[in-house]
Amino acid sequence: MTYLKKCLLTLVAALFANPMLVATYGQSSALYYSKVDNLKFGERISLRTNAVDWVTLTPNFGLEYTLGNKSWNKWTLGVSGRINWNTKTKDLNYNVYDIYDGKVELRKYWHGKNPRRVFYWGVYGGANKFNIKFSEIGKKGNAFTGGLTIGTVTQLYGYRNGASLDLDLGINAGVVFAKYDEYRRDVINNQHVYTTVTPQNGYKLTFAPLLYAVSTDVVKVGLTYHFGTKVANRYKKRQVVDEAYRIELANKAYTKDTLRIAKEERKRAKHIERARNKRLKEYEKAKKQATKAEEKVAREAEKKKKGAKK
Repeated sequence: MTYLKKCLLTLVAALFANPMLVATYGQSSALYYSKVDNLKFGERISLRTNAVDWVTLTPNFGLEYTLGNKSWNKWTLGVSGRINWNTKTKDLNYNVYDIYDGKVELRKYWHGKNPRRVFYWGVYGGANKFNIKFSEIGKKGNAFTGGLTIGTVTQLYGYRNGASLDLDLGINAGVVFAKYDEYRRDVINNQHVYTTVTPQNGYKLTFAPLLYAVSTDVVKVGLTYHFGTKVANRYKKRQVVDEAYRIELANKAYTKDTLRIAKEERKRAKHIERARNKRLKEYEKAKKQATKAEEKVAREAEKKKKGAKK
């Protein structure tokens, strides 16, 4: 075989094998994203933080826990907290932004077309203690919050150990029940002098823009660290990834179809039996009528016979 023929043969073999390699890689990738993961306790935990709060120099951290040890579990329970209290500054004596805040959140996730992105909705509730003053009048008190949250989580980076760093974008909307004093704060002789303008009068529903935005944490631009398993392999449809579940569904469907077919067969058999009984009754009725007719003919013939003898 010449060198040219060897080259052509090698090229044909490569062109033939390339689609097979691509298909094999695609199948293995699909198998990876379609497998069931039994998550260990540590792999069900995620750490998260909101960058918006860090911009306001408010340290905050959250912990999220998947409610189930399978990769198809879509529900999570999270707790988070933030704190920025009695901060001292020589430049912004006029402004105050102090807050203690804690929140509990229940989320449900689902995948879109992109395997590296999930969406979620959920409910949250929380409480806080605040002291906020960015104008002449400040507000200091406590609040309870609750409402709905929606958003999306997108994988930013996947680590070799299976974990991932993800971007969490979301918004919160709810209600705020707050109890607070309205006050003035003046600087007299290098000391802060507080003057209460409106004393607190119990918890009331409030939509004061700044207090509402701070208490509900309206905008979320967060980072989430998922332990163990990337977001691409979480929150999937169970019927897609669990072979045992698919078999169970198939068996249930088969049983349901079998019962339906058996029911139809019984109905058909009853119909046939009713038709058969109806025909038998008609046959018996016709037979009795024929017998009566024959008996009548016989009686008339007997009468004629007797009349002829007389």
